[in-house]
Amino acid sequence: MTMTNKAGIGLPLSLAIWMASTMSLAAKTSSRPTVPAQERPTMEHFATTAQALERVLATPAQVVAFGEYHQTTETKNIPSSLHRFTDELLPAIAKLATDLVVETWVTDGHCGKQETKVVEEVQTTTERPPETESEIVTLLKRAKAAGMAPHILTLSCRDYRSVTGKDGETDFVKMLTLTRERLQSEVTRALVAPQPATRAREPRVAVYGGALHNDLYPASGDRPFAFGRALFAKVKGQYLEVDLFVSEYILGDKHMAAEPWFDAFKAGIKTGDALLIRRSERSYIIVFPTQSAAGRQNE
Repeated sequence: MTMTNKAGIGLPLSLAIWMASTMSLAAKTSSRPTVPAQERPTMEHFATTAQALERVLATPAQVVAFGEYHQTTETKNIPSSLHRFTDELLPAIAKLATDLVVETWVTDGHCGKQETKVVEEVQTTTERPPETESEIVTLLKRAKAAGMAPHILTLSCRDYRSVTGKDGETDFVKMLTLTRERLQSEVTRALVAPQPATRAREPRVAVYGGALHNDLYPASGDRPFAFGRALFAKVKGQYLEVDLFVSEYILGDKHMAAEPWFDAFKAGIKTGDALLIRRSERSYIIVFPTQSAAGRQNE
């Protein structure tokens, strides 16, 4: 059995099907956006972090994913990225985003010992101070007041069981994977959810979580934990990764010290400026000034 092409040449049906499927795949591949290659990092100075963010948001985006370097009990006396994001950056985000997805979830105590164990071990491992919870609540309230729809994650009893190993301990690889899945799903839902009649713009989603899940360039071992590339493809390249670092938190971090931008960062913070580091046209770092420099800015 044969098919006839436009030139009237008979082709075997199997060959025609193969060619059609190959052409279809090529068309799909060509329309799929490619994550831009990482560049040699460049750095700009700004008087405020809000100005640095405005520079980033000049690039069109449907999803802006913020990733913080977490505060710990040892750094609790230095204002967190979360606190500064709410105070300094949220107003600019509210002009763009219709929704805000935050990496947190509410525990209700209905899932028994597995829920209790997971919550305790996450708190112990992350070493985040108790104030973090109230800062998250403040962020959610302010986002709603600014006109954004706030979203948090939900975990079922089955989820708690899935991240609990046979030894009764929390499997943090599974926990990180589950967190990535829930964040990605919540962002996707927000992108397609019906918008109120009072909102005349298409959905644009901001995400706030740890500086791992939002990665566009994750290390090979971290790929299961990062949604950056999947959401980049989902919104056809209209995705921005923005990491938020507090200077004092990263100065003593040996892993950060190996980054190609670290030496420039160390020199830059001496100026007291907010720093914007560009890794590619879709990946940035905003570095908050040291607490002493921030105090001088507010005087």
